[in-house]
Amino acid sequence: MLRSNSVFFVISVVLALLSAVVYSQHFNNSSSKFQLDSVARLHRVVDGDTVWVYSVYGFKEGQRFKVRLADIDAPERGKEGYEEAKRELIRILHSASCMVLDVDSPPYDRYDRVVAVVYVPESPGVLLNVNARLAEKGFARYVDFPGSFHPENFEYYVNVPPDVRPILDRYCT
Repeated sequence: MLRSNSVFFVISVVLALLSAVVYSQHFNNSSSKFQLDSVARLHRVVDGDTVWVYSVYGFKEGQRFKVRLADIDAPERGKEGYEEAKRELIRILHSASCMVLDVDSPPYDRYDRVVAVVYVPESPGVLLNVNARLAEKGFARYVDFPGSFHPENFEYYVNVPPDVRPILDRYCT
């Protein structure tokens, strides 16, 4: 009986350690996928994957600039689905209190637009990945353009890291 209790104890400890390692790796991977480079306000939507913003915090603070949503491609003007994609992006961004930009590396595309994954507050402590939303709902398609982002790594929702919450509390109200 003592031997079976010892074996059970050892197995329990090993499982607990494995669970801690898996949780730690998941947490570290999730938090490393998101970086707040800028908090911005919408100026206007150009089309289904491009917007003009005004940065209120971080990257290009105090400046207005054009943002190309990273690694998605929405229909161009005059193509089927163009109006629907643009309307959906307007709907998402107009209802948001702010936009959080995770800027690509390198930050600019060949048209001098800032390339970024765009997030909006979904609920307290949670951000919605707008790029993923447009692609998953069929308004755009994923394209792995050159840069540091890869659409297969996009997460639809991202938990706001504790160090970022005060920034969002200040600028997204």
